[in-house]
Amino acid sequence: MAIGALAASCSRGKLPLAPAPEAAPTASSPALAIRRFEWAVNHRDIDAFDDLFSDDFEFISAGTDSTGPARTTWGGRDTVLAALRGLLIGSPGRPPAESITLFFDQNLIAFPDTRPGKVSRWHKQIRTSVDLKVRIDPGNLVEVTGNALFFLTRGDSAEIPRDLRDRGFKPDSLRWWIDRWEDETLGGGIPALGSALARGPRAAKAPPASTNPARKITFAAILRFYLP
Repeated sequence: MAIGALAASCSRGKLPLAPAPEAAPTASSPALAIRRFEWAVNHRDIDAFDDLFSDDFEFISAGTDSTGPARTTWGGRDTVLAALRGLLIGSPGRPPAESITLFFDQNLIAFPDTRPGKVSRWHKQIRTSVDLKVRIDPGNLVEVTGNALFFLTRGDSAEIPRDLRDRGFKPDSLRWWIDRWEDETLGGGIPALGSALARGPRAAKAPPASTNPARKITFAAILRFYLP
């Protein structure tokens, strides 16, 4: 019967409607906010990030100094959105990644925010493993592994960006915003990728992929690389 209905539809010059595209998860809980992040990367949907980071969002990068491991604020909302835009859809003079996949933990569990002065009712944190693979060009595959620690604020306490407030976003207890992302991934930075890659994708003829295995870098390093 289904085949007959399809044939009848085609005979009238009409094709059946294609399935609706998968929608981004709504950030209605801390876990779903992180799922929205994951979905946005895998679907190259930079707009899904636009209403995910709060106005006071910070990206914290791991590093080292004379006393050992150190953590520094690498960028705020605008900087990280610009880097993600470069990674996912490209920027002037630099194409986006050829392919990209991101996987977080299957079960994302929210715990009370451990930062001083944060009340659990409005503030949560989620730590997840990170498995990110980015093929920059045919000869350059990089891999990011380790963890990410996200801090989230409920929408009736979050600092909503002005441009989003102008578009109608209001305090909402049924929505969660990411206000801090701490990079806990492992690996090196851009120098570890080699001089050809450091000059930009496709700067040199790529060697066969079989002779150029994935290089381990941090999430911060890939963001730095794609920041316009």
